[in-house]
Amino acid sequence: MRTPATPAPSEAPADAVLAVNPLHRPSPRLTAAAGRAGALGVLELSERRRDAIEVLRRTARWSGGRPFGVRVRPGCPLGVADLPEDATTVLLADPARTAADFPGRRVLVEVTSLAGATDAVRAGAAGLLLRGSECGGRAGELSTFVLLQGVLADPGIAVPVWAWGGIGPRTAAAAVAGGAAGVVLDVQLALLDEAEPDA
Repeated sequence: MRTPATPAPSEAPADAVLAVNPLHRPSPRLTAAAGRAGALGVLELSERRRDAIEVLRRTARWSGGRPFGVRVRPGCPLGVADLPEDATTVLLADPARTAADFPGRRVLVEVTSLAGATDAVRAGAAGLLLRGSECGGRAGELSTFVLLQGVLADPGIAVPVWAWGGIGPRTAAAAVAGGAAGVVLDVQLALLDEAEPDA
């Protein structure tokens, strides 16, 4: 049996891999490096306004005009007016906020269940980040792949979805083959030199 050819990195969508700063530690250097490597680097925003503004400034400078994302957790004081133009994507981890809070940006909402996915789409999410039971922190009861299958089978959900949790080289390929737009990496990046905070 023949296996399909793996596309060259230049053929892969720029956001097939979302590389989120691990362990809630903002790292402009890792975010910029991920962009240079062909992924969408995602900067974890601090809960302290001054720190968040500073890491945004450095990330924009080091990214050299490449788009990057930001992750907004509960307690993050920043709004859309604080984001530089290159911060084109918002990963929304704060259930108290919606896509409407970030007009002009692509908002991907973190969800842990099919009900949460449905609610996020109704509230205007441009995409969903499916956090299965393998995720650290807020995670669903179902494994990432079971949750992925349920969301993809729902006819009311027509936005792209990314698998988050339990992702390695083989499971990343399986998620995309199964219909995911891509995958999310976070703790897998923690030992990279670029992942050092405030570098």
